[in-house]
Amino acid sequence: NNKKPSTTTNNSKNNSNKKSKYSSKNKLPPWVRKLMIPEAKCPDCRGGGEIIDDSKSGRKICTSCGLVLENSLISEQSEWRTFADSDRSGPDPNRVGAAQHYLLQESGDLSTTIGAKGSDKLAMTMKSIGGNVSSSKLGRGIRDISSYCSRLSLPKDVQNFAGELFKELVSKKEMKGKRSIVMVATCIYIAAKQCRCDRPLKELCEEFGVDRSSVRKIHTEIHKLKSADKLTMPVVNKGKGMIRKTTAEIFAERYANELKLGVDVIKNLKRISRKVMEKGLLSGKQPSTIGAACVYLASTVHGNERERRSYKEISAVSRVSEHTISNAFKKYLFLQRKSLIPEGYGDPLRINNLTAK
Repeated sequence: NNKKPSTTTNNSKNNSNKKSKYSSKNKLPPWVRKLMIPEAKCPDCRGGGEIIDDSKSGRKICTSCGLVLENSLISEQSEWRTFADSDRSGPDPNRVGAAQHYLLQESGDLSTTIGAKGSDKLAMTMKSIGGNVSSSKLGRGIRDISSYCSRLSLPKDVQNFAGELFKELVSKKEMKGKRSIVMVATCIYIAAKQCRCDRPLKELCEEFGVDRSSVRKIHTEIHKLKSADKLTMPVVNKGKGMIRKTTAEIFAERYANELKLGVDVIKNLKRISRKVMEKGLLSGKQPSTIGAACVYLASTVHGNERERRSYKEISAVSRVSEHTISNAFKKYLFLQRKSLIPEGYGDPLRINNLTAK
């Protein structure tokens, strides 16, 4: 007896053969699948094939019809990184170098350094006897300025101003023998002040690890050179109709932001600090002390207890002692509080019954 095969088994075999044929036709090599661009269709074959991004040739190609969609692509892959300049690590895998700084274009380094494998003695000898000292000092200073400005969250204008000023100082005879890091700190201090984002001298000296007296000496030398017309200061482009903020106002606003005070407090704090500077109540005091005292006055008269800050909290942010803040508030701002506080701000009962603690 001849048994007829079941129709279900035949159908399953046919379906499996069709699937294998379909999968074999559309099977792509793994290196092609890595280059596939999702949700991209060829306009010629209308989605019949996959589109790959060939980074070697810089083209975008359809795998079905071979149409070149784009002929010049920019590689967005990450570059190699080098952490040493010696010959011990082998050849440099970088394809390109870093972008040239606009202040270092005149002193581009086109020298050749020779070093023996396993020993950098010859390279160090050539470095010590050759090369321009001023150009190497300028390069180190520009790198230090960019790194410290990014660390201190200073804008690009400050970095450019400080770099141009440092380049002018390197070429002066009066600055020979001065430490580069002290000159960098002084240039950043002046640049931040000119660009309306002042930083306290104490904070900068702690960040750079230098003495305030050495920064003050170079600051005095710069003003002497400027008054004698031997130094040209960089120009800051200021917009029309812009109001120049005082240093105390900038510090007060910064302390308020770090203390996470409300928008209403910061808005009226600016007015209080502006009135204090116009009346000259704290003339002769440091801008950080004036800003801290204004923050205490603006926060302590607020009706909401969450917006009030103590001497200790303000001292931790401003790096001014609690005794200095309390003396500035008691002697100068407490008696003039009604004329300093803007109309409609604060709790009237609290303003009248406020005591000098």
